[in-house]
Amino acid sequence: MTAFKEKLDQELGEAPRFTESLQEDILRQVQHEKKAKRWSYPLIIVGTIIMFLLIIEIGPLGQIEQTQHASIVQLAQQQSIKKYTMIYNSDEGIFKAGRPGWVIGQQLMEQSSEKELLQQLLQQATMTHMNEDIRFRLQRDVWVEFEKGQIIKLKMFIGEEYIIIVDYNNKSSYKVENKDLAKAYIDLALNDDAKFGMSGLLVMLVFIIAIQMLVDKLMRKKFNIPKEYVNSGHRRAVWAIKMLNIIMLLVIVIKGWILFTVIIGGYLAVILFSSIFIDYYYGREEKRHYLSISSAIVGLLSLILFFFYIS
Repeated sequence: MTAFKEKLDQELGEAPRFTESLQEDILRQVQHEKKAKRWSYPLIIVGTIIMFLLIIEIGPLGQIEQTQHASIVQLAQQQSIKKYTMIYNSDEGIFKAGRPGWVIGQQLMEQSSEKELLQQLLQQATMTHMNEDIRFRLQRDVWVEFEKGQIIKLKMFIGEEYIIIVDYNNKSSYKVENKDLAKAYIDLALNDDAKFGMSGLLVMLVFIIAIQMLVDKLMRKKFNIPKEYVNSGHRRAVWAIKMLNIIMLLVIVIKGWILFTVIIGGYLAVILFSSIFIDYYYGREEKRHYLSISSAIVGLLSLILFFFYIS
């Protein structure tokens, strides 16, 4: 033992300076900090998903184009129609048509004959009152943009002899008693079917899932990534995100938001980025995040092709 060590022992003593109770308290604080850090990132993901649902619920989809405007007859007499879209909708409480590219499965009317047909229909409309005994063959939501940018949302009840039009924004009803126009609109609605309906959407989803499974298998084989979870925390986080994704999908379907391309894109973004983050956080040593990144790339390419096809 050196002279310096002897002098140091005399000054400080050989007993440890931290008591056992103090050491236990420090250990508890360190463990608590590690536990809090472990759950901080998953909680951020959960909060992001909840905020995503709230943003969808309160806007901007629920608030766009809800301003009052002149009557549809005045607009049709003063301005020409730039373009409009039409989609089948049996739910009178929800309006589904919208701007081109926003809604899946709607018909985009850009030809001059189609626009002229609606122009004549609106110009001949007269005010009426909705009643429960109206008889109609087809029901459509119609989104219309005039040349000066005015937007109107219409619900059309198309019968054999007349058409009832409901202004979705101004809550006013109109009637057009013209057999020729009624027949022309029935033919237009039936013959010009939507390019990509719900059946096409299901086929697209099945195709994406199949591609994802193939890419997952190839990536696991290339980088020797095991299928088992890294630990119990990884398993809980994965299943928590899966349950939240299912809840989000159910909410989107129940609310009728599944037709909106912006909702589908946002939903896929939440799924992919949350998966990438969890795999990187828990299994970056095993390169598990490569699986999520490759899935995100496949999903993004599939979404781009899908939007290109329906546009």
